Amino acid sequence: MGASMQNRFSLALALFVLLGAVGCGDDAASPDTGPADSGSDTSTPDAGDAGDLDAGPPPYVIDGYCPGGTGCEAGPDGTLRVGVAKVDVTPVIDATTDIQTVDVNGDGEFDPFAGDEFADNNHNGVFDGVWIAGYGNPRAASGVNDPQWIRAVAMQNGDVTLVIAAIDCVGYFDDEVRMIRQAVSDLGVDYLSVSATHSHESRDTVGIWGLDETQTGLDPAYMALLRDKAEEVIRAAVADMRPANIEYASFRLRDKPGGMLRYVSDSRDPVIIDDEVRLLRFVDAGADTTIGTLINWAAHAEYSGSENQLLSSDVPYWLRQGVEEGVVDADGTTLPGLGGIAVYVNGAVGGQIGPGRLQAQTWAGDDLPRHSRPTAMAVGEQVASFVLHAFDDGSGAVRDETAALGYRAHSFLLDVQNRGYHVALLNRLFDRGTYDWDPDRPLVPGMNEPSIKTEVAVMDVGRAQLILVPGELDPALFIGGYDGSNTPAGTDIVDLSQTNPPDLSAAPAGPYVRDEARADADYVWLMGLTNDEVGYFVPDFDYQLDARNPYIDQAPGDHYEETNSVGVDAWPTVRGELSRLLGWTPGGGT
Repeated sequence: MGASMQNRFSLALALFVLLGAVGCGDDAASPDTGPADSGSDTSTPDAGDAGDLDAGPPPYVIDGYCPGGTGCEAGPDGTLRVGVAKVDVTPVIDATTDIQTVDVNGDGEFDPFAGDEFADNNHNGVFDGVWIAGYGNPRAASGVNDPQWIRAVAMQNGDVTLVIAAIDCVGYFDDEVRMIRQAVSDLGVDYLSVSATHSHESRDTVGIWGLDETQTGLDPAYMALLRDKAEEVIRAAVADMRPANIEYASFRLRDKPGGMLRYVSDSRDPVIIDDEVRLLRFVDAGADTTIGTLINWAAHAEYSGSENQLLSSDVPYWLRQGVEEGVVDADGTTLPGLGGIAVYVNGAVGGQIGPGRLQAQTWAGDDLPRHSRPTAMAVGEQVASFVLHAFDDGSGAVRDETAALGYRAHSFLLDVQNRGYHVALLNRLFDRGTYDWDPDRPLVPGMNEPSIKTEVAVMDVGRAQLILVPGELDPALFIGGYDGSNTPAGTDIVDLSQTNPPDLSAAPAGPYVRDEARADADYVWLMGLTNDEVGYFVPDFDYQLDARNPYIDQAPGDHYEETNSVGVDAWPTVRGELSRLLGWTPGGGT
């Protein structure tokens, strides 16, 4: 979620005011917050999630694993098979769509009290906009700049089948992922992951960007369309699987013209950026024809800016198109594309990894604004050129004839301590199941508050290990970097002149998440916003809440992310579950 959501604080405050009205056990407060077929309820979901306090901690039980688990006992057979597919999920903007017609101050948000106006094209007297997620609200789409997609890559080796799907949206909840998995359960897929590209220029799929603070931004018809289209694209990718070879590559943006800040920045101190772009390319076996390219790079997809009212997949659109079709290189020559289908998954974007302090330029050296559609295009195409060069002969890309596949996943309950989120759940702004609280009693923070179900996972693809996290991870939690090793050249890691700066002497020494990856993995990925969006994960030493209105107002200084986190215990809980999963072996536990 973008750092520029100034009225997100007023939203949270308005929601909190409603708490007494909705927390008293009447019908409006019922925790029937999950879709009817999602399996959501208020009980503990499985034996591995909670236990009798008197009986001690429950045994560590994971959801599934391959090879060796049920249905994938035989493991790989030596032949890698890969298929890809994509489907357009761009919302329709036509003559019946309500759009904003007057924006007095040009901020891209609808404010009738400022004199803003809209066209009531469906003639019902209500502004039924196609609400854009990210930044402030309400931001109504007035047209389409470029398509939004669901893209998927399916991989199989022996009786192990994995699918990675990515949706151009700001975030996608666990409940929705589970419904998609159920819809394709007949395909024999051992593990399906669903990532959000975190586009701040696509339709709201989370719920907090509606017309006002009391109305969800979700459109049930569009959410159903996403599920249907996700099923369609996953089936198509599985049907497309054929023998393949695999190529691995990576590069760092610090080594490219202009350094990190030309492409991505960090708006929250300490300034630490995971600038590695990680790549998997799948080609037809024994040939050089591309089936698909999987791209992992950490950046908030909000380069078009908060004033934009055209639907877009933002930087990922230009990045994927450039990789597939080719781009103009820095010297003015045209680089041919790889062909196939490019699939983009985001990385560790917490701490505002994105365009907030960008120093973007055109290839000709002309400065670009931090936020604009031309900026999104330029950055996407420039990074695409680096991807294409990464697979040039002699570039260092490694090709193997096959790749062993595997996964392990674990779901668990996460306590929702954020008071604004409490009311968002109760008022169905968020449409997801809740657990471990009594809905017939008032919701009282710290005493009777809901939990949500979420998931961590690990996927092995040959030389690469992919670590899946259900939110926006601060890069320092993944790679460390408190020594300045991942800070852009010429930039202070901490601005000590700001109010309440982070105290690096209290920063953890490690190990960090990447340190716990498979020892023989040559490439370690962090896939953020995958299988869920639970907000920001902030390092413990710098997690600060406002003393009077925690989670509602931000603490003095730069502590916006805490107001859009599940709670102070979120990262310690997720970190513990992830560490146990990374250390887990079949029959050996952790």
